[in-house]
Parts: sequence; structure tokens; C-alpha cells
Amino acid sequence: MLASISFNQSHQSSLSHNNRENTHGNPGIDPTRLDENIYFVQKDIRSVYKDVFQEAVDKYNEKQKRNDRKIDDYYDKIRKDDKTHEQRELVVAIGEGKDDPMYRGAKKEALKCYAEVFQERNPNLAVYNMVLHDDEANPHLHINYVPNFENSRGLTRRVGMDKALQQQGVEGTGRGLIAKWRESETAYIEQLAKDYIPNFERANVGSHKYMKIRQYKEYAEAKSIIENQVQEKETQLQIIDRHLRNDEEKANELQVVKKYLENDVNDKYVELKSVNQEIESGNEKLQLIGQRYVELEKRVKQKQKELDSATDQVPNEPVVIPFLRREIITEVQNNKTFGKAEVRKRKTGNYVLSPEQYQEFTKQVNAAVTIKKDYERLRETDFVQENESLKAHAEGWMEANRTLKQEKSQLQKEVGTLNTEISSLKSHIKDLQMNIRVLYQQTKKNFKDKFQTFRELIKNELANKGVNNQFESEYKREIVSRQRGFDRDR
Repeated sequence: MLASISFNQSHQSSLSHNNRENTHGNPGIDPTRLDENIYFVQKDIRSVYKDVFQEAVDKYNEKQKRNDRKIDDYYDKIRKDDKTHEQRELVVAIGEGKDDPMYRGAKKEALKCYAEVFQERNPNLAVYNMVLHDDEANPHLHINYVPNFENSRGLTRRVGMDKALQQQGVEGTGRGLIAKWRESETAYIEQLAKDYIPNFERANVGSHKYMKIRQYKEYAEAKSIIENQVQEKETQLQIIDRHLRNDEEKANELQVVKKYLENDVNDKYVELKSVNQEIESGNEKLQLIGQRYVELEKRVKQKQKELDSATDQVPNEPVVIPFLRREIITEVQNNKTFGKAEVRKRKTGNYVLSPEQYQEFTKQVNAAVTIKKDYERLRETDFVQENESLKAHAEGWMEANRTLKQEKSQLQKEVGTLNTEISSLKSHIKDLQMNIRVLYQQTKKNFKDKFQTFRELIKNELANKGVNNQFESEYKREIVSRQRGFDRDR
């Protein structure tokens, strides 16, 4: 028997079709053969994600200090990731529906054997649904799986087809890697087919037609050349796309940093303005204090003059009061019975002043009393106490004013530094925009007729991520430039 082996994978799937939950709109299904289907595995994909990834997710979350970096649900995270598919489906068949019906049972047995060893042969492809359909024209196998691999940093178990196959021992990258895996698996299926189907010979299929070995070799060589050319172009596209994405991401990151710095500068300007207002307010208060201080100084000087006038009346040297004489009194003592009485003179300790001397002395004493009373009154006067209070307030405001001036100087330095950083970022953004312009020109030059397709891919990808599309801006700039040139030619 000459027959092909189909081995096709895709990231799109319909479990309701595979599990025959919905048979409407499928005229190829024979309802009488539904019981012939074999359901090997039927699990919820979320449970498989939990079994495969939860331990790695828990360890990853334990190391995160910020809650926004923790992974709440790894399945939801992958579903929302545009670059990674949460699952894949493999469809395997031997031959076609037009083959002799006598081989139908043998095909089914061979596929059944392959289904039973698939997980063992592919440990990094976690199967969550596997069904063998025998109710359509040709028996075939649907295998839904989650490709996963071990990672050395960050999340230690992740979703990914290429690395999953590489860690299973499959060599190669990209299309070559998938081709090697397909070659290995179909060779095993071919051996199973030979065990169950007499005289089985594998046919290599191109454009859905059987070819002889010589024809297939010629076809394979031509296909290999074309695939290599396509692979080379795809590699170039990937490199350009990677550079473009990196430049776009850097440009966007710099725009965010620039916006943050500009906001910071604005905040500093507002803070600086507030400090200036406080300094101006302090200066006004100091000015009012100064004016009040001057007024008090004038009043103090006026009182000082009054005090000086009274002081002038007091001698500068110790006072020696002039007097006329010391007072002496005569005493007559008549203690004797016989004889004359005794007459004695005695100093009383008093001084006898002339009228002029008495008036001068009285004047000096009155002046001293006046000075003492004025001094006591001045000490208790409110403006003296007010003067002391104003001095204390003035010193406080002057200290606060000095502090505000220091803050103003510091803020001016910070604003200068931020302006320098913004200028540097603007220059960096300008360089990135020039890099994108060169990438745009080189992409258009190298890919020619494929350029529009590539441009649309980039446009859709960046639009989905909400990223500013500099690549599209270059395209529009070129269109505008052409239009201007056309208008000048007219």
C-alpha cells in the first residue's frame, strides 16, 4: 500500500469539535460511527497549567518584593501575551479517505499505538486533550498540548515550542527545528504503519499529489532551495523587526523618562516659586519690623534726651555739701550746793547751713529722685518690651530667610541638572529616530514587493500594544515628500 503520513500542527484548535460536543455544520461526520472514537485524554487546560507551572510560579512570586511583578494566574498571563500561544494542536493521519476501506482498522491501530506513546516520546509537550476520530472519511488523531521548557532565570518553567523541543534533544532552530521533529515522529509512525499494514510504502506528498522517489528528490531539492531563501529572508525580517522593536521600545522608554523629568522640573519650578513667595513675604515682614524698630529707636532717643537733661543736674563727682559751721550748744550744770554752776560746750553732730546752701542741696536731691523715677518708668514702658520682642522676631525671620535662600539655591541646581538630562534624552531620541529612518530605508530597499506586507505586520503589532509607530511615521513622511515633489513638477 502506497500512502502518505500527515503530521500538521497549529496553535488554533476547537475542543468542541474534537470532543464531539458540537457536530453541527460538519457534514463529514458519520453519526453512526461516533461510538468508534477513542478519547485518550480530556483535561481542563487550566489544571494542566497548574500541574506544570504552579510550583515555578510560587517560587517566582516569593522572590518578588513588588506585588505588581507577581504572577496571579500564569494561564491568563500567557493568553494575553501576543507573542506566545497558550497551546498547540497536532493532527496526525495515515493515508487519505479515498484509500481502500480494508486498511481502515489497521490505520486506526497504528494511530492508537502512537497516541499511547506520544507523551513518553515528547515529555515537554504536556497533553491535555487527545482524541482519535474514526467517524470521518479517514481515521485521524487530534492531540492538544502545552509546550514547556525549563528556564535558568526568573520563572523556571515557561511556555515555548522551540525550547521545549530542543530540551527533548531535537536539533535546529525555527522551521528547521520543527522539520527535524516532524521527520523523527513521522519515521516512528511509518514504522508503526508497517507493523499493521501489509506492504506499506510511504509516499512523499507535494501539492497533494503522489510522486515517485526520483520526482520527490527533485522536488525536495527545489523546495529546500526555496525554503532556505525564505528562511534567509525571514531571518532578515526577524533581525530588522527585532532592531525596530528595540528602537521603538527605547524611544518610548526615553519619552516616558523625558515626560517624568519634565514633570519633575515643573514640580521643582512650582516649589521654587513657593519658596520665592515665602522669601518675599519674609522680606516684607522684616521691612515692617525694621520700620517699627526705627520708630522705637526715635522714641528711645527722645526719652534719652529727657534723661540726659535730668542727669545734667546731678554732679559727676561725690558731693561735698558746704556748711557754715558745726552746731555747738552750751550746757549749764548746777549740781553743786555751794559755789558757781559749771558751764560746758558740746557739739551736737548737726550742721548749720546758709539759706543758699540749703536750696542748692535740695535741688540736687530732687534731681536724683527724678532720674530714679524716670529710669523705673522707662524700664516698665511697653515700647522697651516691644523693642526686645521685635529684636527676637527679627532674628527668627532672618534665620528663616537664610534657610529659604539656601533651599532656593539647591532647587535651582536641581532644575539645572534636570534640564541637562532632558537635553541628553532629546539627543538620544533624535539618534533613535534616525536609526529607525535608516532601518525603514534599508527594509524597503531589501524586501521590495514584500515591504508593504512587512509594514502592515509592524503597524498591526505596534497598534495592538499601543506603541507609537515611528516606522509608519517614516512611511507617511515619505508619501508627503513625494506629493510635494509632484506638486513642484506640475
